[in-house]
Amino acid sequence: MTGALRFTADPSTQVSWAAPTRQQSSNMRGLIQSGKVLLGQVLSYPSRQVAKTLAVTGADWIWIDAEHVAWSPKLLVECIQIIIHESGGRQIPIVRVPSKTAFEHMAWALDAGAGGIIVPHIETAEQVEAVAAACRFPPTGQRSYPPFTFLPGVTDATPEGESVYSLANKHVAIIAQIESRVGIKNIESIMQMDEVDAVMIGAGDLRLDMGLSVGFVGDEPDFVTAMNRVTAMSKRYKKPLVGVAIGAPMVEERLRQGFTVLVNTVDLYTLAYTTIAELGTARATVEAFLHKSDAEAEVYVNGHSK
Repeated sequence: MTGALRFTADPSTQVSWAAPTRQQSSNMRGLIQSGKVLLGQVLSYPSRQVAKTLAVTGADWIWIDAEHVAWSPKLLVECIQIIIHESGGRQIPIVRVPSKTAFEHMAWALDAGAGGIIVPHIETAEQVEAVAAACRFPPTGQRSYPPFTFLPGVTDATPEGESVYSLANKHVAIIAQIESRVGIKNIESIMQMDEVDAVMIGAGDLRLDMGLSVGFVGDEPDFVTAMNRVTAMSKRYKKPLVGVAIGAPMVEERLRQGFTVLVNTVDLYTLAYTTIAELGTARATVEAFLHKSDAEAEVYVNGHSK
């Protein structure tokens, strides 16, 4: 690749989406609406060290999964702050909360500086309204004032005419995760909502709900019809789509489907499959090297058997 980046976010300018201070939420809503294809990763290991490592990889955003991993609230908050500080505000942490009614986790994540939340198993507009009320400060919502987050006059700096509350309402992204036939049926009413900044398709659960094998992609007619409906509604209401896209073929498929906010690596898969591949390469190299000739193999075997 040569020349300036046209379609993906430029890591050198990513800090422009950061908040005025590291204690505030970065502008994930603005980044989603920038028109760039965003590249992200998943943090599933509840580990400060893994959070520090992933924070410096250059991803645009990082999805911390608190739905399928039992994060303690304390460690969740610490890892959100580690990512913000270690990346210099260049990588935006997003938390997938345990459920669509996990309002405490929404508050903890946002008060810690997360740029948004992913809300699993959304099926109706009414469910989105409840989430938005928990994530937006008055007058647009009912999010509570966080008395232990900001030092007045120190970490609550904002541009003229803004407060930490009005700025948070402009910055924090709400991503509704659709992963059932009911959610697909109601996706138009969900996409129409101003409170929804992007829609994530939980392909694994959606396929399971449809009675199909679990996976991220598929060519079954019902699944294809559902994904086509998602794409059509996304274009009609200009709501970005979020989805897993690991490897070039899946990235290309997601781009064809209209996805612009992508998850390209998952820490668990990267650790496991990269290790398996490297061990396989090493084993094959050893076997090939020592079997180049019977004479070399004999020397090696005899030399290590004395």
